[in-house]
Amino acid sequence: MPNCIQIEGDPARWWIEEQFPVSELTSGQPLSVTSLAPIEGVLVLSPRTATVAVLNVPSGSPPAPLAVPGEIIYVPTAAGPSAGHVGYQVAAGADAMSLSSQVAAAMHAGQSLTIALASGGTLVLNGATLAFVVLGPIGLGGATPHG
Repeated sequence: MPNCIQIEGDPARWWIEEQFPVSELTSGQPLSVTSLAPIEGVLVLSPRTATVAVLNVPSGSPPAPLAVPGEIIYVPTAAGPSAGHVGYQVAAGADAMSLSSQVAAAMHAGQSLTIALASGGTLVLNGATLAFVVLGPIGLGGATPHG
């Protein structure tokens, strides 16, 4: 049975593949879960996130995920993800699973992380204040606390 979560600072309801491990929210470690929609990928949730609503979905299927133009990183926005904005496309050759671990480490340590973008630009993440990111479409797996 899928669950939905809503995370502070972003209006989207994130459909999660596995039973969401609510007890992991108090572990002090970043948590990675499989996101089905609106972006299919790996959602990395910070332990510093102030508010997470976990909603049980008694029946039904998640909506179809948005189209993603290659490997992307989505950061929370006031408008949420949409067909016109699914995040930033990361530079070619980026190791997505390694990037997931790097984001989790930056969240845990409260440090900044820079990520090269396909446009030639750079995305700077502040791990001390970042609530979550979604990396997609990236190797999907179960819930994983990062320590």
